[in-house]
Amino acid sequence: MKKFGLGVAALMLAAQPFVAGLAMAQAAPAGDAPAAAGAVAADDANKEICKGEKPTGTRLAKKKVCRTKAEWDEFYRLQRAETEQMQRNDMAIKTPKG
Repeated sequence: MKKFGLGVAALMLAAQPFVAGLAMAQAAPAGDAPAAAGAVAADDANKEICKGEKPTGTRLAKKKVCRTKAEWDEFYRLQRAETEQMQRNDMAIKTPKG
C-alpha cells in the first residue's frame, strides 16, 4: 500500500508541469488563434504520412503506403464503419428468436 501511495504522489508531481501548461494555454488571448488554427489544420490535412503495412500471411514482407492525413483519416473511418457493420450483422445472426 505504501508503494501505491508513493506511485500516486510521483505521478501527481510529474503531471504538474503538464497541467500548468494547459492552464496557461487556456488563459492565452485568442485574438489570432482562429486564423492560425485554420492554417495549421489545412497544412496537417495535406501532410503526407507513410506507413509500413504487412500483407496477411507473411512476417517478412512490408509494403510502404503513403497517403495524406485526410486520406488516412478517411481510410480509418471506413475501416471502423465496416468493422461495426460486421459486428452488427454477427449479433443479428446470434440473437435468439423466440
